[in-house]
Amino acid sequence: MSESAPPRRALRWAASLVGGALLLWLASRRLQLVPQELTLARPERLAAAIALHLPYVALRSLRLRFALDPLVRSASAGRLRRLAPGLLHGSGWVSFLVILLLPLRLGELSRPLLLARAAAPGVGFAEALAAVATERVVDGLAVVALLFGGLALAPTAGVALAADVQAFGRLMTLLFVAGLVVLVALARAPAAVVRALRLRPRAAAVVDRLAAAIRPLARPAQGLPFVAVTLAYWGVTVLQLWLVLGAAGLDLGLAAAAAVVATIGLSIQLPGGPAQAGSFQLGALAGLALFLDDAALAGPGSIFTAAMYLLGLVGALTMALPGALWLRRAHTAPPPPP
Repeated sequence: MSESAPPRRALRWAASLVGGALLLWLASRRLQLVPQELTLARPERLAAAIALHLPYVALRSLRLRFALDPLVRSASAGRLRRLAPGLLHGSGWVSFLVILLLPLRLGELSRPLLLARAAAPGVGFAEALAAVATERVVDGLAVVALLFGGLALAPTAGVALAADVQAFGRLMTLLFVAGLVVLVALARAPAAVVRALRLRPRAAAVVDRLAAAIRPLARPAQGLPFVAVTLAYWGVTVLQLWLVLGAAGLDLGLAAAAAVVATIGLSIQLPGGPAQAGSFQLGALAGLALFLDDAALAGPGSIFTAAMYLLGLVGALTMALPGALWLRRAHTAPPPPP
C-alpha cells in the first residue's frame, strides 16, 4: 500500500497542475494574469480590505465552536465548557493555508486531522470531519444565495453569460441541498442510515460519532449563533471584495460584489492548481464579465483579480504562523483540574 502512495500522490499533483494550467489559459483569454499596470486608483480601500482580514479569519474559524463545544462539555462531564481557543482558531488558521496549497481540495482534511491529534474530549477525527462537512454545505448554500441575490439586485452586462452562471448556480444548489438532506438524515436517524447501508458495528459506531457532531446545530442555542456568525463571515467577505474592487477603480455596488464572491466561491470547487491557481482567476473572470466590458476586464478587472488573489494568499500565509504557535501552545497547556 505504501508503494502505491507515491504514484497516487504524483497523479494528484499532475492532475492539479494540468487542470490549473488549463483554467489559467481560459482566464488569460480575457484577463491579464500579470497586469502590466499595477497602479491602484484608491489604495486606501486596499488598506481597509487588508484590515478586514483578521475579522475574516476569526469569524471563519469560530464557527466549529457551535458544533464541537457541546461534545467537549459532554465528554468531560462539564469539566470543560468549550474547545480551547488555541485548538479552535489555531487549527483553522493553519488549515486555511493547507487548503490553499494542496491540490484537489485535499487540504479540507487538515483541520479534522489537527483537531483529532489534539485529543480534546469528545472530539475525534469523525466528529471534526462531520462539523467541517456541515460548515461546507452551509457555506455552499450561502454562496448560491449570494449569487442569485446579487444577480437579482445588480444590472448585468452579459445576458447570455448571466444565464449560464445562473444555470451553474442552480446545479450547485441541488448538490448543496442534497448534501444538507444527507446531513439532516444522518443527524436525525443514524440508526436508519446504518440499516440502509447495512454497516458493520465498527462503521455504525463511526456513523453515530458523525451524527453526534451535527446534532447540536439543530438546537437553537447552537444553531442560531452558528447561522449568525456564518452571515457575518460572508458579509465581511463581500465587504472585503467590494473594497478591493474600489481599490482597482471599479465602481460596482455591494450586490455586484456579492455575485463576484459567489462565482469565485463556486469556481474554486473545480480541480484547479495548487493555491487555487486557475480556478480563482476563472471565477473572478466569470463574475466580472457579468458587469464589465472587455476593456475594463483587461484593465482594472485584471488589477482587481491579481490584488484579490494575492490578498487571500498572503493573508493565509501570514495567519498560518500565529495559528501554528497558538495551536502548539494549546497542545502543551496543562489540562484543567478536575
